[in-house]
Amino acid sequence: MSYWSACRDAFRGALTALLWCSGAAAADPVDECGKLRNSPEKIAACTAVITNAASSTQQRAMAFRNRGLARAEAAANEYAEQDLTEALKLNGTDAAALAGRARVRMTRKDTAGAIEDFNVAINLKPENPQYLMGRGYAHLIKGDHISAIADFSEVIRINPKHASAFNHRGLAYRKAGDHTRATADYSTAIELNPAYALAYNNRGYVYESEGRKAEAIADFGRALELDRSLTGAADGLKRLGVAGALAAETEAHIRDGKMLVEARCSGCHAVGLTGDSPNPRAPPFRKLFERHPGLALRDPLTRGIAAPHEDMPKFVFTDQQIDRIIAYVNSFPENK
Repeated sequence: MSYWSACRDAFRGALTALLWCSGAAAADPVDECGKLRNSPEKIAACTAVITNAASSTQQRAMAFRNRGLARAEAAANEYAEQDLTEALKLNGTDAAALAGRARVRMTRKDTAGAIEDFNVAINLKPENPQYLMGRGYAHLIKGDHISAIADFSEVIRINPKHASAFNHRGLAYRKAGDHTRATADYSTAIELNPAYALAYNNRGYVYESEGRKAEAIADFGRALELDRSLTGAADGLKRLGVAGALAAETEAHIRDGKMLVEARCSGCHAVGLTGDSPNPRAPPFRKLFERHPGLALRDPLTRGIAAPHEDMPKFVFTDQQIDRIIAYVNSFPENK
């Protein structure tokens, strides 16, 4: 063997060993805790960082925050709040942890605590529209329409094309009795996002209250065309004497959704109007609105719900099935 052949073979051997070692190396929990999407693996990685005596204070603060946010995504809100509180003990200026805990507190009906957390987060990052939207929604739930309008207006100042901020400000104006401004904001939200079903639905309520029947029917009908799960729009059409195909189809969706959850979910969850869940850690379906404010269920159902209790299997739903499940959940009296 020549000198150069020996060098070549030695280099190849070293490169092979390097690649093998790189592939076989254990994943870094700190890296996984920071980068993995919300999942059991992320929670496990963050737990490893928290329980590792060698972890720095900064690393443990990050791990508590990320595990808390992951648990919030999984609707394990009590544990999420505990984690986020621990994160803030280690790093009281973590705006993401503050906003995360605020959202968790909202789902647990602690509106005052949520506003307090959002206040600190906004002081740290005053131009963050998500924090302002969160606080505005908390003010709205509390009934402080003036403060809600101020927060949504600030979001609009920062981003004049924020359709959701216009829709929410419109809701605040309507709650405050200012139908003219509410209608203007809903209309702007629709101009910015012509597929914004909720904005059509909300403007339909205003038109109905003002006796503008034709406009209300048009908006409720358009809302249902865009989102068949909006039973409020279907109810509006019924109130206005429209017993057409759209309303009937929505009722059929509700029946289909009820059959779906009875078949797939009733082993753990209470899926009816009354009763406790067979699994104490599985929330009753009639209370899902507490875990998903505004009934924002479409996104987690589309991604696949992160299991909030150990026995919950991983479900993959079609778009059609998601429409029906949401229609059923929206049909509960608590959600109207």
